[in-house]
Amino acid sequence: MTTKNSTSFAKLPHIAGLEKDLTVEYFEPVQGLVTKGELPRWIKGSLYRNGPGMIHFAEQSVTHWFDGMALPRRFEFRADGVYYRSRFVLSQSYKKNMEAGRIVVPEFGTHVQTKQDAGFLTKAAARMSFPEFTDNCLVNIMRVGQHIFGISETNLVREINPETLESMEKIDLAKYMPVNMMSSTPVIDGEGTVFNFTTSLFSMGRTKYNLIAIPKPSENMTSQEALKQTKCVRTIDSSWRLSPSYHHSFSMTTKYAVFIEQPLKMSIPKIGMAHWSNMSYSDCLEYHPELKTNIIVVDKEFGTLVANSYVTDPFIVYQNINAYEEDDHLVVDLCSFDQPVFFQKYLMENLQLDLDEYYEKFDKEENRIETRRFVLPLNVPKKCSPDENLVKLSSTECRAYKKKDQVTLIPETVTFGTDYPCINPKYVGKKYRYYYSSGGAVLPPGEKIVKIDLDTKKEINTWQEKGCWASRPKFVARPGGSEEDDGVVMAPVWCEGDDPFLLILDAKTFEETRISFKANIPPDLQGLFVHSE
Repeated sequence: MTTKNSTSFAKLPHIAGLEKDLTVEYFEPVQGLVTKGELPRWIKGSLYRNGPGMIHFAEQSVTHWFDGMALPRRFEFRADGVYYRSRFVLSQSYKKNMEAGRIVVPEFGTHVQTKQDAGFLTKAAARMSFPEFTDNCLVNIMRVGQHIFGISETNLVREINPETLESMEKIDLAKYMPVNMMSSTPVIDGEGTVFNFTTSLFSMGRTKYNLIAIPKPSENMTSQEALKQTKCVRTIDSSWRLSPSYHHSFSMTTKYAVFIEQPLKMSIPKIGMAHWSNMSYSDCLEYHPELKTNIIVVDKEFGTLVANSYVTDPFIVYQNINAYEEDDHLVVDLCSFDQPVFFQKYLMENLQLDLDEYYEKFDKEENRIETRRFVLPLNVPKKCSPDENLVKLSSTECRAYKKKDQVTLIPETVTFGTDYPCINPKYVGKKYRYYYSSGGAVLPPGEKIVKIDLDTKKEINTWQEKGCWASRPKFVARPGGSEEDDGVVMAPVWCEGDDPFLLILDAKTFEETRISFKANIPPDLQGLFVHSE
């Protein structure tokens, strides 16, 4: 069992930082003050973040933290210091919800409430209409060339002015690619091409997964012209016709894209009935532990599937860490759960518990998160003994056995209690040694930041401070650096009873710099760093 954190406040910062009447928008830049350490002068560019900025309306609060209204943020590194600004995405969801004072567009974990005083026909009409997908793009920031977009897991995204964070055009990605839902964690290769997996509903009578690629646009291209370059590399039939796998992220090597088809599934019939039966989209997720997890490998250049059928025991994955090729093997690292507990930890009713109550509810063996490594043999012989371990790498305890037409994978556990990982972006798809994580053993990620050595399977550096909660870290590589941990790890930190700050840790030593801001900066979800000259 996990040792309890000694922090004393009753409400987790996901709630405390978003109480009613707190200012979270800063149209004009707020200059930060270096209050500890020294700012590395080689850092030039902007750290963009995205996450919930409002959870309370006049008549209703959201049910789930992931349903807060999108608030993109920017930490800009200038010659004279670091500046912060933030601005709500003026989505249709935001405008309608603000006007009504409650949720009127269904969100991930919050269903639409029909006003009690509405007449029968009004209620019936509302329920008979098919639910519209939200355009509340709060999960991440996607970059395509010089253009940035607020995104979530639907086909609706919003372009954002990279300087001012003003909301620009709403874009339906379905005009440019096959998509109804998508991973909210795209991967960019060394050439600047954006890759992602999308899901198409009812395509030729069944659901399908699509590997799409958006080439790096030329500087003079508009966002629409850039998106028109999108290519569908491969379309794959879902194993379940009306219940495709939920996917939040995926892995990519220099040659392959790796898709985890997990038995956490989205029920299309339930989505169609959600508006009628007062269900949220999270109510349409179903976990089927009696089913296997499939790992699908696609050649990014040719769009062909690796012929081997890889299966493993059921698990739930939201965050992939990295993947790489080594001696005719494919190594895949990810953070996994055995129970569907992740989304429950961010329900408003749970985030408002006292910490002792929160621990009592979630500090259970079956709820723990594990970092697991899978090794997929690529050259599988047509005939071999079912007892022969096909994994020939000496550096791993992973195993793989061919049984009939399938390769069954047995992973090894690297560590426990780490989620929301990041790595040096120069090592995406390549063999690597380190990843960084914002904790998450029991409480929502943010209780600490750790550095994990995958060779030794140990935490080798830890940052933690009472009353401080870090959002997901981001690795920024030092230009010209030759070592994997040559750079910094950045994370916005919410601090109980004090100013929030941007934490900058030397990725090798964890030597700390912090820049404090006279602003309210609530916890966020994800983001990216854009270098400047």
